[in-house]
Amino acid sequence: MTGRAPGRTPRLAESADVTAAPLPRSRPPVPNRRAVLRGGAGLTLAVAAGSAVAACTSGPSDRQLAAESLVPLAQSAARQEQQAQQLAPRETAYTAALQQVATERGEHAQALVDEINRLHSPAAAQASTAPGGTDPVTLDVLRAELETAARLAAAGAVDADGFRAGLLGSISASCATLREVQLA
Repeated sequence: MTGRAPGRTPRLAESADVTAAPLPRSRPPVPNRRAVLRGGAGLTLAVAAGSAVAACTSGPSDRQLAAESLVPLAQSAARQEQQAQQLAPRETAYTAALQQVATERGEHAQALVDEINRLHSPAAAQASTAPGGTDPVTLDVLRAELETAARLAAAGAVDADGFRAGLLGSISASCATLREVQLA
C-alpha cells in the first residue's frame, strides 16, 4: 500500500492507470449480392400481393359501369344502321334518307364504341356485336327504334357528365331529327 491511509478506499484515479481508448469507427455494413437479391425478391412479392389486394375490389368501377351503360346504345345504333341499309333498296321513296340514317347511325355506333373503349375496353367487345332482330324491318319499325334511341340517349345524357353527356345529347338530337325530318 503505497501512500494510502489505512481504511480509505482508493479513488478511480488512484487505483489504476486507465487510459481511454478511442472507440473504433464502424462503417455501415455493405450488403452482399445475395442480400440485395433477397430484398428485391421480397419487394417484388410485396408489390404483387399489394396489386392482388387492390384488384379484389367490391364491385365494378364507375368507369366500367359507365361503359356498360353505353353498350345497349351502341348495339342499337349498329342494328339501326343495318336496318336502314336493308330498307334503302326496298323503300325507293326514302332511299336517300335511309342512306343518311345508315351513315349517321354508323357514326353514332363508332363514337359510342370509342367512348366505351376509353372507359373500359373489355366492354367494347359486347358493343361491337349488334343483336339482330327477328321482326321484319319496316319503315315504321325503324322510326319507332329511332324514337326509342333518342329517348334512351337523352336519359343517359341527363345521368352522365362531361364528354359522355355531350355525346349522348348529340345522339339523342340526331335520332330525333332523323326520325322527324329524314323519315317524315
